[in-house]
Amino acid sequence: MRFDNQVALVTGAGSGLGRAYAIMLAERGAKLVLVDQPKGRPSQGEALRATSSSNLTQVTNVELQQTHEAILKLGGECLYFEVDVSQQDDVKAMVHRLQQDWQRVDILINNAGVYGACSFEHIQQADWQRQFDVDVHGSFYLTQALWPLMKAHGYGRILMTTGVSALFGDLHQVPFSAAKMALVGMVNSLALEGEQYNIHINSLCPQALTAMTHKHLAPAIQPLFSFDTVTATMAFLVSHAAPNGQHLLAGAGSVSHGMFAEFQSIYFSEGLCTPDKLVKYWPELHYAFPINLHTCGEDKVLAWSKQSALEHHIKIE
Repeated sequence: MRFDNQVALVTGAGSGLGRAYAIMLAERGAKLVLVDQPKGRPSQGEALRATSSSNLTQVTNVELQQTHEAILKLGGECLYFEVDVSQQDDVKAMVHRLQQDWQRVDILINNAGVYGACSFEHIQQADWQRQFDVDVHGSFYLTQALWPLMKAHGYGRILMTTGVSALFGDLHQVPFSAAKMALVGMVNSLALEGEQYNIHINSLCPQALTAMTHKHLAPAIQPLFSFDTVTATMAFLVSHAAPNGQHLLAGAGSVSHGMFAEFQSIYFSEGLCTPDKLVKYWPELHYAFPINLHTCGEDKVLAWSKQSALEHHIKIE
């Protein structure tokens, strides 16, 4: 699989999976735009810096510079920006610069994120806000800024990053879980808007051994969580062959597809659905097969309508 003549923008590209994503795409021919936050998180308006291989300037994010240098050694073309993605004006300025330099961005990987553990009653408002500023608002700002470019070229591949704590829940992970699940909802709806413009949006739930995760993986299993499965899944989801509106999980050699599933409903005739009856039927509702899969919210509304219409003698085409 190759990405020749395509421009890929990766956030959180200084280290970890972001760095691995960028290097893999560069090895396969893509031009790279690397983005990571300035060290010390300067105030809005001070964060935007950029450099290219022909115009190097001193930067404070050493890891970002090292990723850039690694790509240059591969013979790749690369720009890198110190940008806090939660600062919308800086994101817009960066995208304006990219329009001038490379005219297009074909691939966006929203990898930047915040991770921390805290019991619910001790969560600080500032930490809650920062979680959403980076994970949700940052992904929104970048995606919205690049959307017109992708529409104009009739092509785009966008990847949102989720996490197992979001999809399945974990202790002391409420901010992380809430923010990452917001991205699942963004994928579900935005994929419908992007379809007609050949813009495909998907999410990836990765698990690999990084500085962020090493404390949460027992030493005995750490060697199982190499980058290979995750980077291969990433490449598939930003390729020409990518599906649209899908959610993949990858780690320790396994790749799977996930989505929200609805167990079979129980229909109550008009006036017969009461709290006491729900108590009675809860064991049956809890796991009521078969499982129904819906393509969108409208599809579920239609299913509700069809079931109720039978009792009320309403014909639905």
